[in-house]
Amino acid sequence: MTQPWVSVTAPATVPYRYGLFSAAAVLDPTDGREFMAGVQWEPVCADAPAPATLAQACVQDRPPMLLPSGVDLAQAGPPMRLYTGFTCALPGREDLLERARQQLGLIEQQSVEHYAWTGEAGNRPRLADPDTEILGGSAAAPVSAAAGLGLLEAFISDRTGAIGVVWAPRTAAAHLVGAQLTRVEGPRMVAPLGNPMVFAHTSGAGPDGQLPAASDAWLYATGPVVVRRGPVSLPTLPQALSTATNEVFAVAQRPYLVGWGCAQAAVKVRLPDTAA
Repeated sequence: MTQPWVSVTAPATVPYRYGLFSAAAVLDPTDGREFMAGVQWEPVCADAPAPATLAQACVQDRPPMLLPSGVDLAQAGPPMRLYTGFTCALPGREDLLERARQQLGLIEQQSVEHYAWTGEAGNRPRLADPDTEILGGSAAAPVSAAAGLGLLEAFISDRTGAIGVVWAPRTAAAHLVGAQLTRVEGPRMVAPLGNPMVFAHTSGAGPDGQLPAASDAWLYATGPVVVRRGPVSLPTLPQALSTATNEVFAVAQRPYLVGWGCAQAAVKVRLPDTAA
């Protein structure tokens, strides 16, 4: 007689590391209006170096101070709503909806990274945007990874005066870590000057929407990043049950807004230890 399969507890899972949620401020607001059209805020930005004027008060013909008009405005939206789950022909199981919630928790970070990078969910801002500033003339020829990270971190300090975020495709992580261009600080992986790295699960497209050569990668810099998440939406078990097929449609959904302020830039780099 064949021994039947024995059901045991699934192996424990370890959360996805060095992604967007490690570098961003992740907020779970209770105001549902945020997820109707989006949000906007007024970030405090910089443009270094600050202009200077003559110290002597009595100097004649002192040049006038030139100040920008108004304040900076940042926006995030429209919201994207992620969903995941499964169908199951075992309506008697009581854990189906909880399993859908667990699936969403495992896939949300990677998914939000991808859509924030590409804008495929219609969300704005997005990294791969034709208006993104390209540094170092790298659209024509990639710069070294070390030079590219230097350009991005200089851009962040110049435009924000604060700690921002450096974004890289997840496939570039081993190259940058192997070249000792990053280090671990607590739960974060950071660039040389301490800006947290997001190793994103994404295609790695550049501002023109095109993928780089296999030996290259597009890296991005932004100001501080905020992820806003709404509550997880689950149907009740009677709502999820199809009386026509006796199947349960277990679906978990959650809305998200991702945004950053001040500016964003990109640089194409030649990955260390790759063939030319």
